[in-house]
Amino acid sequence: MRSSFRSLACLFFLLFGAAAALAAPVAEALEVQFRSVAVPQNTVPTLAQDRAGFIWVATSRGLTRYDGYRLRPIEQAGETNTQRNLGWVRALSSARDGRMWIGTEFLGLKAYDPGQDRLESHGSAKGEAGPHAPIRALAEDESGTVWVGTLGQGLHRYTPGTRRFEPQDLRWQGEPESRVLALCVGAKGTVWAGHWRGLSRLRAGVWESLPLPGLDQGAPVLALAEGRDGRLWLGTQDGRLGVVEQDSVRWVQPDLKTPVQALAEAGDGRLWVGTKSGLLWVNTASGEIEARLRHDPRRLAGLAGNDISGLLRDQGGAMWVTGYGLGLQRHQYHPALAVRGADTNQASPLAEIDVRALLALKNGEVLAPTQTGRVVRLDGRPGQGLATLGVWPRERSSVVESLAEAPDGSLWMAGGGRLEHRASTGRLLRDWPMDGGRAQRLLLRASGEVWLGMQEGLYRLAGPEAPALERVHPTGGTPLHGGVYALIEEPGSHALWVGGQQGLFREREGSLQAVPQAPTETLGSPAVLALLLARDGTLWADTPAAGLHRLRGWDAQGRARFDRIGERHGMEGVFGGNLHEDAQGRVWSQLAVYDPKTDRVDSFGAAEGASFGSFWFFASTELPGGGLLFGGSRGLLRIEPQAFAPAAITMPLVISTLRVNGQPYQAPALQQGLQLPAGTRSLAVEFAGLDYADPGRLRYQYRLQGLDTDWTNADASSRSPRFGPLKPGRYTLQVRATPHQELWSAAQLELPIQQLPAWWQTLWAQVAGVGLGLLAIWAWVRWRTRQLRRREVELQALVDERTAELREASLTDSLTGLRNRRYLELRLPDDLHLCLRRFESGELPGPDSDLVLMLLDLDHFKRVNDAHGHAAGDAVLVQLAERLRRVFRETDSLVRWGGEELLVLVRETSRDDAAELAARVCAAVRGQPFDIGGGQSLSVTTSIGFVAYPLDPQQPRAWEWQASLGLADSALYAAKARGRDGYVGAVKANGLTPSEAPRDLNDWQNESRMTVRVGVAKAAGQGTET
Repeated sequence: MRSSFRSLACLFFLLFGAAAALAAPVAEALEVQFRSVAVPQNTVPTLAQDRAGFIWVATSRGLTRYDGYRLRPIEQAGETNTQRNLGWVRALSSARDGRMWIGTEFLGLKAYDPGQDRLESHGSAKGEAGPHAPIRALAEDESGTVWVGTLGQGLHRYTPGTRRFEPQDLRWQGEPESRVLALCVGAKGTVWAGHWRGLSRLRAGVWESLPLPGLDQGAPVLALAEGRDGRLWLGTQDGRLGVVEQDSVRWVQPDLKTPVQALAEAGDGRLWVGTKSGLLWVNTASGEIEARLRHDPRRLAGLAGNDISGLLRDQGGAMWVTGYGLGLQRHQYHPALAVRGADTNQASPLAEIDVRALLALKNGEVLAPTQTGRVVRLDGRPGQGLATLGVWPRERSSVVESLAEAPDGSLWMAGGGRLEHRASTGRLLRDWPMDGGRAQRLLLRASGEVWLGMQEGLYRLAGPEAPALERVHPTGGTPLHGGVYALIEEPGSHALWVGGQQGLFREREGSLQAVPQAPTETLGSPAVLALLLARDGTLWADTPAAGLHRLRGWDAQGRARFDRIGERHGMEGVFGGNLHEDAQGRVWSQLAVYDPKTDRVDSFGAAEGASFGSFWFFASTELPGGGLLFGGSRGLLRIEPQAFAPAAITMPLVISTLRVNGQPYQAPALQQGLQLPAGTRSLAVEFAGLDYADPGRLRYQYRLQGLDTDWTNADASSRSPRFGPLKPGRYTLQVRATPHQELWSAAQLELPIQQLPAWWQTLWAQVAGVGLGLLAIWAWVRWRTRQLRRREVELQALVDERTAELREASLTDSLTGLRNRRYLELRLPDDLHLCLRRFESGELPGPDSDLVLMLLDLDHFKRVNDAHGHAAGDAVLVQLAERLRRVFRETDSLVRWGGEELLVLVRETSRDDAAELAARVCAAVRGQPFDIGGGQSLSVTTSIGFVAYPLDPQQPRAWEWQASLGLADSALYAAKARGRDGYVGAVKANGLTPSEAPRDLNDWQNESRMTVRVGVAKAAGQGTET
């Protein structure tokens, strides 16, 4: 009876799977992914790219220039926002000389000159004053002539050198045509014009019309584009796509039923066709539509809208899409990477795709268990796009957690607390209860045994006829505890390797033993998430914290020696948790690839179109043809290793903005360098690497030659360094960028900078000063000679000198040479009085009017004295004083406050620079071990609390010195509470009184009336503001 029921159930599921396969879509299931850029109201009429690499974006709120991080408004001179705004822009054209031509709706023709960083007005055929007709199209030919297409005033030829507009005699069937919608200048210099009635071209100085087949009355031509083969493509208002061949128009797609509004040819030769109802990919050779892309709310990385207004292929070959309701998007693509998303058909078994286990069968199919309990069949053969074939027959609804195919074609599945053995038809042969939680790895051994790595422990089944699973005990009798994540069997010896929470194990002489490791070449993390045996016998291991490892071999004592690849390449965390080898011997995961031949790691992700949600451990398989497949929360990532090549680490580097003395600065002829006027207090330079795939992943380094010798690291959020005040002279700002975790491009940005001297810094002033100094010295020598003739004066001078030395000694710490508390008590009132006077004078204080109080305390200093003696502690304090003298200025006071605690009073500074200064102090202490004698050294860190004075600029006397000192002490303890080797500081208070001052770390983190800067060791030089 049970056998009959099982047969009927299997028949039902086979029929259901066949029906689902027939109903499943056969179209390409791989996603097309885009990265969206936030623009006002998601409305972009047009876009262009200039010679420097900036993307120009016309928005509903005016024209902007995009550097990958922000949209910078491009405005004309004016007193109000309305007067500065260019309004609606429908046409842009990049000039050969670096300018950008701008066609406005009512302001005529404009041009942006990057050399002068300003807009130029060129008016229209009606002159500068207008009225100006709306400009719908712009194009520049090889001579620098600009073709201007308008609505109402026709087509004009504009010569920038003479600023002359020449009207063109554009006609359709003998009648003048004044409504120009699109322009294109071909590679051979042919000028094409799409207008309200059709298509025209300029030949031998005469405009001629090309008939549109089947359209006696013509039709508006909205879009033009020339292909790489020299043919001209055109799109019309009534939904036709055509091409010009042998001086005539041929309709390739005569009835798209939607206006064709934009055209562009991609790097792969496809023609991108932007319509009012979506995006089409057309094969330029056959004219067939290869893909129809429309907005799908379920595809977070898909097309954001359907009304497409513009298309652009940028200098790097990437495609951009703009539209109304769509905004601005960049196509994220890599030839080796693709994401298989959910099926759009809601009736499909893969309408919701969250696959946490995968198996490629010998027949080319892929089984993908979903969280609904269904096991979905996919076509894994090359070129089939992982299309849905149906549901694999299985009568149970429990989720399959791990599965494997036996040599005889039967399948083993683990999930829902049961281990199932099924025929290839889906018929259940036998099942066994499982213990240990979730099944994570399932291995079929050559001996016929079935091994299971569980959420808790390791289990084995002796064979299909065995009565029950047995828990595996390594040598020593204690069972494995925690998760078992990796199981592999060596091909020849059939020895088993096991990786898990308790480490790495290997089967020797029939028993499982922990793998001994050489003390200096151990795994960077004890837990092992994944294992891979390469074809050459190399063992690869992935760990949670230290990433990828390679087994180098064994030492004389039989201990394993591991190469910590992830740690050596600066990669943090897991390499991927799923390891596979390709035909070239490279090691892959869903996050990165490592090439042992070149010792190079390349990461990939959303920038390459590989956004598939959270990746899952234990969800990967190898496809027929060498492909790899990985499971994620929002899709499957397919990798074709043979199509992957390391990307060249090159990109344009540009200066985005300049700020001098805190104000925006327009530098003329920046290509020749930057000249700073005398008296410049500060210079801020914002730079950007124009890698639009994922600008947030870029890393930067910069240095100002003439001031710095070492590179300073910066990420995308700190790419606007500030310098100054600079001494008169010549400097060179050097910047380089990379998307790679360790490799840098050889190309770099260099900006020459000249700081002009003030009059008193000029050569003649210095010569005069030296002369006056020499004269003063001569006069002093004469006076001193007369005084030395008197014995009494000489003795008195000696007494005075000795008195000064004793006074200096009374103000100095004998061990460190720093000032002591008595010095601060004598000097502090004058400093406080001067600082308060600046803030109470009624005038806005200058940028360097603040005092900053810093309290420094060496972390765990008592351990130094306890472990190495007080002489070692004294040596650390003496070296600490020397390092601090190199960080702070001579005008700042360094005070030994007590024991290992120091107080620093930073004079005439800006409170905004306090966090950077604190980070430099932490780096100076941490950067080099301290020599404690006897050939020993040790590393020491420091914690810092700082407070700006006056803390509340609006109420300068609200925070007296003692209150500020107490707040700095509280900040110091907050820094230690955060984990030491960092800083916590109060930059500004807004209505906060001393009685309400934060007392502990929680108060510091939650106090909204005070601007707080926080920094820790892993982000030295950076802070967060609350």
